[in-house]
Amino acid sequence: MGQKVWRYGGVLLGVILILSIVRPYRVSDISMNYSLMDGDWVWVENFTAGIHIPSFGFFVDRHLWSRERGIKRGDILAFHYPLERHGRLYLKRCVALPGDRVMERNKNFYLQIGGEDGRTRAYALRYHLPLRFLEGRWWLENPYAHVYPVVHDSRVVGPSELIDYPPTLIPPHRYFMMGDYRDNSTDSRFFGPVAYDWIYYRVFWVWRRSRPLEALLGIRHFDPKSPTAVLKKY
Repeated sequence: MGQKVWRYGGVLLGVILILSIVRPYRVSDISMNYSLMDGDWVWVENFTAGIHIPSFGFFVDRHLWSRERGIKRGDILAFHYPLERHGRLYLKRCVALPGDRVMERNKNFYLQIGGEDGRTRAYALRYHLPLRFLEGRWWLENPYAHVYPVVHDSRVVGPSELIDYPPTLIPPHRYFMMGDYRDNSTDSRFFGPVAYDWIYYRVFWVWRRSRPLEALLGIRHFDPKSPTAVLKKY
């Protein structure tokens, strides 16, 4: 009897340890369309960006081992929603690192690498990205739209944060997150850059299930009757 208890206990401990490092996660919103769809399953890992205390129905916002350099621009990260102490994890794309500068104008996203003109221009030259001179600085214009399925919809009306965002320097140990479905995403444009300790996992593999036509056509938009809605098409 004792041997069975130890055996089953060892198996249970092994499963918990494995799920602390890699685990499946179900997508439960549409803010990452079409990279991730509501109902898709993804695998996340708890190592590349440091080892975070895992979330098993609770949240402890602290890393056991920090490795911020493991976070790259373009990573899809799972983080604790900053406006809810006991909320769920959000999945968004990291679009700016500490020291970067971001801005949005008329739904166009602008990124300045390291907050410096020289680095931004060198980055644009190396990767053949468009540059714009705005607010007395050089910016990459919509850099993520060149490699990821960033979605805009001219029919969408919504809060002004989805249209314009002021030039913002990302503080140390914080990361700017945005959904790929830019017109229907509650992200850093609303709650600001996310603290490193609130970042739990990195998505490393996506298992996408097929979607029928009706599901794709039925993507919801912001309610134009909302008091925060901007009743103008862009």
